[in-house]
Amino acid sequence: MTDKERGPQSEVTPTLFFRDILGQARALGYLAMALSQGRLAHAYLFVGPEGVGRAAAATALAARLNCAGPTPEGEACGVCPSCRRLAAGTHPDFYLLRPTSEGRQPQIKIEQIREFRQLTAYPPVGGGWRVALIKPAAALNDAAANALLKTLEEPPPRHLIILAAAQEGDLFPTLVSRCQKLTFAPLPPALIRQELEKRGRPPAQAALAAALSGGSLGRALALDPEVLLTQRDQVLSDLDTLSRGGAADILAWAQRLAKSVAEADTFLTLAALWYRDLLVLRAGGPPELLAHQDRLPELQGESLSGRPETWLTRLLALSRAQRHLAANLNPELTLDILGFRLATT
Repeated sequence: MTDKERGPQSEVTPTLFFRDILGQARALGYLAMALSQGRLAHAYLFVGPEGVGRAAAATALAARLNCAGPTPEGEACGVCPSCRRLAAGTHPDFYLLRPTSEGRQPQIKIEQIREFRQLTAYPPVGGGWRVALIKPAAALNDAAANALLKTLEEPPPRHLIILAAAQEGDLFPTLVSRCQKLTFAPLPPALIRQELEKRGRPPAQAALAAALSGGSLGRALALDPEVLLTQRDQVLSDLDTLSRGGAADILAWAQRLAKSVAEADTFLTLAALWYRDLLVLRAGGPPELLAHQDRLPELQGESLSGRPETWLTRLLALSRAQRHLAANLNPELTLDILGFRLATT
């Protein structure tokens, strides 16, 4: 199995300790109980959004299973040869099966599963457990999924297979039925904001990134704070233009935004957060709940002079436009309609 097909272990967050995984107490508690009682399943389905700790939990579990001196708290020691190899991305018994980069829609192919199945005929190299993380499991093509099913039906000893998926509906029901499902929930924005601040992000930048993260710390960390603030400032400038301009300005705005799906989606998301912040302030919510904390004076002024009915109407218009764009309706026409609704309500 080539590195391209198997994937270097270093591409998975090298988390050795369950305690370092944020906000997943329920899923991790279940794994800790299974470990302590010796009742670990042969296969797990980790369901949840990207960036919420699924891969980190897989590596922490692999570390604990192969650790030479686990702690009384059920964690890997972090210093034995097995732990050091896992942290370095060179552990011989931890496999990341990922899509190849071939084709327009990268897939995990049957050849990759067959090569892994051949490995399962032999005991783990280090004498512990061989752990395979398949991520994202939705990338399994039909042939690969059927080949994997054979392994799940006849699990070899001291082998653990972990499938990571955004939702179980992305997988064949036959695969899902042979795995123990654990749900990894989106993280609360406050927890993400706190973690970003610990990592050096200014509070205002951390608040905005957390609000845009969709509950994913990984997504929040991937957002460039300077680019994000520039995009937000452009969105607020556009909203001002729409409120003051005429039909020509609205049509020009829609034509510009329609050229980039990503830019349009950014506008819809950030604009919705602006109106949401106004509603929070009008309802008496604390500034700490705001996404646009660095624009607090402007928000406070508009929250006193504006009307909640207007903000709700605009939120509904933004949501409707987002659904239409997701359904591949004409983007320029969709944005034309949105622009006039934002300008006239």
